[in-house]
Amino acid sequence: MSMPNDDQYIRQPYLTLPGVTGMPNLREVIASMPEEQKHRFESSGEFIKRLAHRVTKWREGLADDEEPAIFALMSTGDAVEVHTLGEDGHSSVVVEGSLNGSPCMFISHQSSFQIVCYTRKIVEEKPRRKIGFYVGGEEIEA
Repeated sequence: MSMPNDDQYIRQPYLTLPGVTGMPNLREVIASMPEEQKHRFESSGEFIKRLAHRVTKWREGLADDEEPAIFALMSTGDAVEVHTLGEDGHSSVVVEGSLNGSPCMFISHQSSFQIVCYTRKIVEEKPRRKIGFYVGGEEIEA
């Protein structure tokens, strides 16, 4: 029995984000920051702003019949479809969305907050759905 080429067994990413060519060394970045800036960098608000920016840039490269979707993954294995994502204090996030078709709210410390982003085809004739991000009283739609 012949074995297929090992290259077939290497997992390829299911999606790639445009413009992502490598990750900076975060330890070096954080070490060079003043303490106040480190505190802000680690905040849930900064996390949400960066995510909103990434989704906005990602959306720009999608076809007219596609839109980004975000799911927050819960420890139970359930996934909450994110409609809005906001900061809840310095280090927690609050998600408003739907779980199995029912509206829900999900709050998590950002260190255990996991999300999956993907694209999906728009099936109905309606405007693209925007995802709301809320930081410091400011709304960012992506």
